[in-house]
Amino acid sequence: MSHEKYILRIVQLLTAAAMVVVTVFILSLFGIVPSPLDLLRSAPSEKADAPSKIKRPQTSKNSTYKQYIEQGDQLKFNLKFDAAREAYQKASELEPRESLPYEKVGDVYFAQKDYDAAKENFELARTLNDTNSRLTIKVARNLFGLRKAVDAKVELVKIQPPTQESLYYLGVLHAFLNEQPEAKDALPKSIIAGNDETIKANAQKILNVYRDFDIAKGAEAEFLQATLAQALDQIGEYGLAIELCFNALKTKHDYRDVWIILGHAFLNENKWMDADDAFTKAIQLDSAHPAAFYFRGLAKRSLQKFDQAILDFEQSIKLGWKPIILAKLGLADSYFDLKNFQKAYPLYKDIVLADPADINRFVRPMALAINHLSRPVDAMNLARKALETHPNTAMAHNLLGWAATANNDFSAALQHLQEAIKRDPELPEAFLNLGRLAELKGDSSEAVKNYKIAKNMAEKRGNDSISSSAALRYNELTKQTGAGGTNTLDPALAPQTQLLPSLSLL
Repeated sequence: MSHEKYILRIVQLLTAAAMVVVTVFILSLFGIVPSPLDLLRSAPSEKADAPSKIKRPQTSKNSTYKQYIEQGDQLKFNLKFDAAREAYQKASELEPRESLPYEKVGDVYFAQKDYDAAKENFELARTLNDTNSRLTIKVARNLFGLRKAVDAKVELVKIQPPTQESLYYLGVLHAFLNEQPEAKDALPKSIIAGNDETIKANAQKILNVYRDFDIAKGAEAEFLQATLAQALDQIGEYGLAIELCFNALKTKHDYRDVWIILGHAFLNENKWMDADDAFTKAIQLDSAHPAAFYFRGLAKRSLQKFDQAILDFEQSIKLGWKPIILAKLGLADSYFDLKNFQKAYPLYKDIVLADPADINRFVRPMALAINHLSRPVDAMNLARKALETHPNTAMAHNLLGWAATANNDFSAALQHLQEAIKRDPELPEAFLNLGRLAELKGDSSEAVKNYKIAKNMAEKRGNDSISSSAALRYNELTKQTGAGGTNTLDPALAPQTQLLPSLSLL
């Protein structure tokens, strides 16, 4: 009997244990209590400590992320800053803990001279990658642009041990702050601290200022400020150059060359009205200086005062501005802005014949000859000159194909355009011209195919002009309206970029 009671007791215990297990299991299913497995997984390990923070991945594996980064890089290269910034922002949404997209957004804002926005993005990138000294350099450079030299120095001294870049920028700041001994110490060190040839050359420009000032014994302090401002302008530190110019003008308000340097720095900062004012002051002090008229012409044109820009460019030519080709280009662009193609065309033609080094210079005069002035023979002569000066290039054959189409020589056009694509299979201009050729021959389906290819390739390269021209024809043909229409494919209407020439006065 006692044996039966013992067995019964065991059964009761097992039944109670089973009920507990079942109850815990049911509760864990509904998330009311953690499961034993969860407790086991969460138990602390004796072999490894828990990390203090989540480790940020060094390189994203996301292919779409990489595509957005590459797309942004291409758009930035083509000066499509808003579109580039949008691509980088999409990349940051895919990988929010990667610092690179924020850094690249900062680069775009920096190129647009929006230093506050650039600094904000660089600092955000630095919170994700605080070991990257390059980001500290970029924060400091934005402070240069904001003319906050002391704050920039605070950032740069954080970089330990010093790098070639940090030594260089510290030297630049010392020069700006008139701390000559410190500048003469840091800049030579930056020259031997690394292999960046740009840093070496720029550092030497500032050291040359000190050398020349020491040679010119008895030179005024304003002369040193002026030559340093010019050097800062030449090395791309426009905010610091502007500040130094103002310092020099406080004591010598009629310093003509300083007004020109100030205007040039303002031009580089896209501050057109300030630049206009500075060059006007320089002209009031000396009405025979060609540089002041040339650069004021650039400022006037940026302010869309095209008639006034024409007068300034013409005056700079009369006074002997060199290189004269730049003044002629400014003059041609101003006439083009006014849609005075009759006067713009011969100037563009003379420019490209005098200096055909850049094959893209052929595009605008050819477009004017074909689409606006009914001079297809002139276009063919220009295209032949392009091939002569740029033999065996895809673009030269594309230009010949374009000119041959305008001259109704369709077989030669096809031959040259096919050769262009053979040399560069992703040249959107060639596919655009193939589409036009097919359209003129009445082959709408072939035209649509080539316009679509041109549009996609142009978008990939960030070429808005070719993309929009191809899209226009593609849309019209696919709607089966205007298949033989009068809309022209006009590369002349594409905006042209012109680098601001360096300034050397003193």
